Amino acid sequence: MTATPLPGRDEAMLEAASWKIRLNEAPDDEALAAACAAWRARSVLHEAAWRRVEKAWGVAGGLAGENMPAGEAVSSVGRHRPGRGGRWLRRTALGVAASVLVGAVGLRAPDLVLRLRADYVTGAGETRTLALPDGSTVILGPRSAIALHYAGRERAVALLEGEAFFTVVHDAAHGFSVTAARAVVRDIGTAFDVRLAGAGVAVAVKEGMVGISWPGRGALVRLASGQQWAVDGASGREQRGEVDPAGVGAWASGHLVLDGMTLADAVRTLGRYYAGTVLTHGLERDRVPMGGVYDLHRPKEALEAISALHGGRVVSLPAGLLLVLPGPGAG
Repeated sequence: MTATPLPGRDEAMLEAASWKIRLNEAPDDEALAAACAAWRARSVLHEAAWRRVEKAWGVAGGLAGENMPAGEAVSSVGRHRPGRGGRWLRRTALGVAASVLVGAVGLRAPDLVLRLRADYVTGAGETRTLALPDGSTVILGPRSAIALHYAGRERAVALLEGEAFFTVVHDAAHGFSVTAARAVVRDIGTAFDVRLAGAGVAVAVKEGMVGISWPGRGALVRLASGQQWAVDGASGREQRGEVDPAGVGAWASGHLVLDGMTLADAVRTLGRYYAGTVLTHGLERDRVPMGGVYDLHRPKEALEAISALHGGRVVSLPAGLLLVLPGPGAG
């Protein structure tokens, strides 16, 4: 699964590992050390997570001392002499930290609850075209899941995870709706895309028109062809804009079109196409809209490209983990 970001203790573990990696790469950066100290002091969860990651690095240091060739002793885990021993230690420390993260966050455990709820589920990099009972079609994106609720006069689909592109056969006697988080998207004869973006939802229309309801919002949001709308689930903040209709659902043909998507949402989307696990920390603070077209067949390279554009970077960890870090001042 893709974890971006994680709540409570799990998020604290991820943030602690991120701080440790950054400090390990720049041990003499006093400003970075001060920022890390402030983060630790902000919460008991932060301090507990830091101690656990420090312990993991300590284990790596002990292993290095026992196995490193003579003459290549390491002075400390955080500050070591350059050379083959230092590189070996860093690889070992990253490996141990990755194991701690996998164990703490449960990244390898399958989401059995999701699979029990869903009628259709896709894996990393997998898309599926499904024919619905009424003749409508849905293209299910990678690491996505839907459940069907066809009964009486209502044709309803629940997007449980990821993204889906719908082409709906209009039937005035039988409404068609897609529920995603707390949003309900009602079709008025159209082709449209629905994406779960963290705790929020994003909708874009290729053809026709949709009406969207959201708790606490009086009037429906009405979108026509070439329009998009997104809502942040935590703040309730809405964004509405124009989009090239040709780019809506382009991911189904292997291209991700970024048209106003934030960095965090872009990384989250690309993470569904990566065979391993993508972890992030601090990207949600970057609200600058992004543009461009990226090859979904090469998700790691795409992640590296969009991160570099924002001054961040991608750190490769063992076991297929990628950690996407923000640029200076974002953490």
